[in-house]
Amino acid sequence: MKTVLYKNRYWLITIAAALVFFGIWELAARIIGAPAILPTFTSTIAALAGLFGTGTFYGAVFATLLRALAGFVIAFILGTVLGITAGKYKALDSVMKPLNAFMRTVPVAAITLVLAIWVGSNILPSVIGVLLVFPVIYEQSRAATEDLPHSLEEVMDEAGASYPYRLVNVYLPMVLPQLLSGISATFGMNLKAVITAETLAYSLHSIGLQIYYAKANFVFESPVLFAWVVAAVLIAVLIEALLKFLTNTIAARLSRSVTE
Repeated sequence: MKTVLYKNRYWLITIAAALVFFGIWELAARIIGAPAILPTFTSTIAALAGLFGTGTFYGAVFATLLRALAGFVIAFILGTVLGITAGKYKALDSVMKPLNAFMRTVPVAAITLVLAIWVGSNILPSVIGVLLVFPVIYEQSRAATEDLPHSLEEVMDEAGASYPYRLVNVYLPMVLPQLLSGISATFGMNLKAVITAETLAYSLHSIGLQIYYAKANFVFESPVLFAWVVAAVLIAVLIEALLKFLTNTIAARLSRSVTE
């Protein structure tokens, strides 16, 4: 029994910390005694359970995840290909630096309002996801490519390998394990940005729009607002855990294939 507890001690600490947080939340809400300001944890969970029984909840979750996934996939592909290429051709990196600096520093709220006019409220969240994720993936892939041994280039030069061949068969298998190691955290940031954009742009059938509706009726629906926030957090945590497991498995296989 002690061995089992010791092996799972970090999970137990995490669970204990969560229980303490929820207990403080419940106690603080009861002391304040103003549900419109801070609903109790129990009322929030009850509202969350009510959401699980509605079709609106699942439709909003599906649409939000689809937008987040679309933006992430586009950013990951573009960031990886351009990052690897920039790691080999410094001229491209010089061209990309101003664009990356813009995407890293532009306020999400400000660019959301502008892009909503250009691309519409339903496509906008995916575009915001691209703007957030692309610089991260680009820099990681560029740095990983620059760290590749120079002897590798000499061998491929002697073999007369074309750049497309090197990209697909050499660079990608060697760079992807490093990119995959942080993909779960990156997707989590992407999901938060997508929900924020949905809230600001009133994207249809989305978690962000449901949060906006609950906020508009905050006095009467504060537990619902908190329930949507809790739901968004739970979804992000579950997806990050799933992605971490999948990426670790894929990265291990890629590493073995490269060494072999």
